[in-house]
Amino acid sequence: MKRWGALALAGLALAGLTGCGGDPFQAGDGTDGSLVVGSADFTESELIMNIYAEALRGTGAEVETKPRIGSRETYVNAVAQGELSLIPDYTGNLLQYVDEQDPATESQQVYAALEQKLPPGLDVLEQAPAEDSDVLTVTKATAGTGIRSLTDLGPRCGEFVLGAPAEWKTRWEKRIAEVYGCEFREIRNLEAGTVTVDALTGDTVQVANLFTTSSQISTNDLVQLDDPQDMFPAQHVVPLAGEGKLTPAQTDVVNRASRALTTEKLTELNRRLEVDKANPTDVAREFIAEAGL
Repeated sequence: MKRWGALALAGLALAGLTGCGGDPFQAGDGTDGSLVVGSADFTESELIMNIYAEALRGTGAEVETKPRIGSRETYVNAVAQGELSLIPDYTGNLLQYVDEQDPATESQQVYAALEQKLPPGLDVLEQAPAEDSDVLTVTKATAGTGIRSLTDLGPRCGEFVLGAPAEWKTRWEKRIAEVYGCEFREIRNLEAGTVTVDALTGDTVQVANLFTTSSQISTNDLVQLDDPQDMFPAQHVVPLAGEGKLTPAQTDVVNRASRALTTEKLTELNRRLEVDKANPTDVAREFIAEAGL
């Protein structure tokens, strides 16, 4: 998940999507009264896109999906321009996109700031209980030495190698030193997901940056370290909508779907996609049926 600055958003408001390697919105752009629900270019976003789409179809709406659109710059602009009606995003990342200097990290603070700072043409519906945020993880063996939180980790960071995506040093190395007094012996750049998990379980690294809805955390019996100082900002799943694009009934059904989406549920849905290789449309339909929508 990437963070983008407000200057980029301002620039995009002036530029169309024609410079983004082709226009994915040439047909079915919602101008005929239908709704267009999109996703970013990763599996979880595509799943949540299908959840929103299925919920909206239950109201009788005609809904088209546009999966794997690409970067936040592209899809936020598409929502602002009316080419997308709705897309899932994450509160902390979206806030930093519109105001990269905003200091909010706690859940309700982030959401309130986001509501205040979104540019005209954009709106957020209710945030879900589900979060997909950065989390530092260790093996059970390491946790058993007395490390259960970033507070515990801080004074012992010099013993450990951290495995994390390449951008981690830029985003978090200074911050974790300020908040928790943590200076790792080494920070090793690793691709997110299986590569990082394999390095952790193989003791190539002793601490790994993963994401809270990764099914690999429970599959590999890893321990998530608590972040009592909220160093990592809240990252609740949140529907980003075009202002006035949804009717009250449509807004209500998307909000109800969001309320049913917990971190635990989203992790299980991700496991079905990643491990069982289930179809995201089928998984979304089952979720909507279980939620009674």
